[in-house]
Amino acid sequence: MVDLADIEIRPATPDQGEQAAELLYTTARPIFDYLYGPDPTLRAGILAQLWQAEESMFSHSHALGAYRDDGTLMGIELGFDESAEAAAFAGTYAAMSDHLSKDQLAQIGERRRPFVYLTPFTPPGNYCVHNLAVTDTDKVPGLGRLLLQGAFQRAADAGYKQVCLDVMDTNPAVGFYLHLGMHLACEVRIPDLIEQHGLPSIYRMVMDL
Repeated sequence: MVDLADIEIRPATPDQGEQAAELLYTTARPIFDYLYGPDPTLRAGILAQLWQAEESMFSHSHALGAYRDDGTLMGIELGFDESAEAAAFAGTYAAMSDHLSKDQLAQIGERRRPFVYLTPFTPPGNYCVHNLAVTDTDKVPGLGRLLLQGAFQRAADAGYKQVCLDVMDTNPAVGFYLHLGMHLACEVRIPDLIEQHGLPSIYRMVMDL
């Protein structure tokens, strides 16, 4: 077990793509499995590439990393506001296009079509935490709280009005977010994805600053 005092929170770097990919995967396993298919090697490779890209929905450039004193990545908080979303989406497609075949891109594109409705709109003036994760292999008690409360403070300092966070309704972290003062703003469900693929509904959690 690592002590919280031995962890440094700082802007993330593009290295440790494999560890970053696993952290990203833990935030929405069923969704990533649906999007990228059953091959774990392909899924991990895609997420690592998107982490290492200078611009994507999962780029290190939008993240803070929690680093152990030996440089090991122990957790991430990744997010941005609505003004950055268009560039992030475009960067995601560009990064995947560099590494996947046309057939693979077409398959992922077809699976992604319903997802335009799955994530609630982020209003201007809001900072949205898209991915929050800590490692399970070498737990650091309190690290998730430190990352999220840090996001609250940085958003307030930057003049944002709210922090929002999207989480699967099956994720036990929902109780943790409520405990930290967030409230449930809405629930988004896509019947076809739920009934045909067993995907969860999505909760939009919000914290007023």
